[in-house]
Amino acid sequence: MNNKTLLDTAKKFGTPTYVYNAETIQNQYTKLKNAFDGIDVKLHYALKALNNINVLRLLKNEGSGLDAVSIEEVHLGLRAGFEANQIMYTPNCVDFTEIEEAISIGVHLNIDNLSTLEKFGNKYGNTIPICIRINPHIFAGGHNNISVGHIDSKFGISFYQLKHVVRIAKHYNIVINGLHMHTGSDILDPDVFLRGADLLYEAANEFPDLTFLDFGSGFKVPYKEGDIVTEIELIGKKIADSFRNFCKNYGRELELWFEPGKYIVSESGKLIVQATIIKQTTSTVFVGVNSGQNHLIRMLVLMDSA
Repeated sequence: MNNKTLLDTAKKFGTPTYVYNAETIQNQYTKLKNAFDGIDVKLHYALKALNNINVLRLLKNEGSGLDAVSIEEVHLGLRAGFEANQIMYTPNCVDFTEIEEAISIGVHLNIDNLSTLEKFGNKYGNTIPICIRINPHIFAGGHNNISVGHIDSKFGISFYQLKHVVRIAKHYNIVINGLHMHTGSDILDPDVFLRGADLLYEAANEFPDLTFLDFGSGFKVPYKEGDIVTEIELIGKKIADSFRNFCKNYGRELELWFEPGKYIVSESGKLIVQATIIKQTTSTVFVGVNSGQNHLIRMLVLMDSA
């Protein structure tokens, strides 16, 4: 999108205006889809990254599923045209009634704490296969606020509590068909994913009914020109090799899932705003615009001097 296109868009629709490039989104989706050395990876777009319904429809047409973290996101995905079985629902600290609603809709359920697992087993038993989110105790990500797989994180069931998951599953005859892990965002080091993969593979040996493993996401994208990014092809090849070896040892082929969010969409959008005032102090010039952090923290300001 060049500046002329953006300015023409602003004149047509006014400001502030969001503009998204569909081709950029499609290219990022395809790049990630093809990065895993011949493995047919299942991508579930994390719609918390950008929930514009037209973006969701675009990704649906590309073949994506959805990762939702609230019942509202589940309903948004359904309105965008996704089937319930294309949506993975991963709640955290929600009331059990929300989980009951999600189950009635028919989405994949990903449980991340023992008490919810007990409640689920007591009510549903083996009638509905579920996924378990594991906390691998790996500190990874760009900074503390986006690292969600460390020992003090509220997300996931501790790797060291797997024996309790197995106990509850056996007691209620729960069918666990997937294991999930997400360590953080802005990850550059392939070894972070491989360390998490090894833990997930080890945990998988406790669950004989698995059909997929979900590695979450966390791939680093550029925030400015020249920024360091995740080498997705390198990570993809290493994970693909380790996954093939795991499936051979497990005894059958499983599906490999990822839940990319900002990796798919963050480079596709612009927020166009209008300069409203220029204010100069003794040392600084401020340009006021008709937008703010309520719209987007990182903004592209285009000023039309004409």
